[in-house]
Amino acid sequence: MKRDWVRLALGAMALVVSCAAEELFPKTLGVGFPALLAATVYFAARRPAAEAVLFALVAGASEDSLSSLPFATSAAFFAAAALLLGRSRLPIAFAPVAYAAYQLWLWMWMGSSLDGSVFARVLAALPVGAAAAAAAVCVLSWADGKGAVDEA
Repeated sequence: MKRDWVRLALGAMALVVSCAAEELFPKTLGVGFPALLAATVYFAARRPAAEAVLFALVAGASEDSLSSLPFATSAAFFAAAALLLGRSRLPIAFAPVAYAAYQLWLWMWMGSSLDGSVFARVLAALPVGAAAAAAAVCVLSWADGKGAVDEA
């Protein structure tokens, strides 16, 4: 029971910090820092599927709100990514690919209203997604350790 409350608090903290990071970090070639998607991938790797998908839906809704995207554009992609990557063995390694796929997803729904060409966005998304994944693993692993999430 206590572990559930700790996980809830860490998820809420990750959500708030990720939202702040997405707003404060500069964009590179029209691509922002995907802190919310990186946190979603982290939770998909280390939490039960239901908890990961719930976090993905909330993180996606937050992304839609921050970016003024249509309803459930990001939430649908984040939930699908959490389900797909949660089943694989190395989901953190796929975070840059997930962010590149997210750029294609946005282009499919938003089209010409996005800044820059889709090729430049996908190309820029790979290193930016790798940096976000590395930051998410470092910060959230540390927070999980301090919160004793994996303790019995």
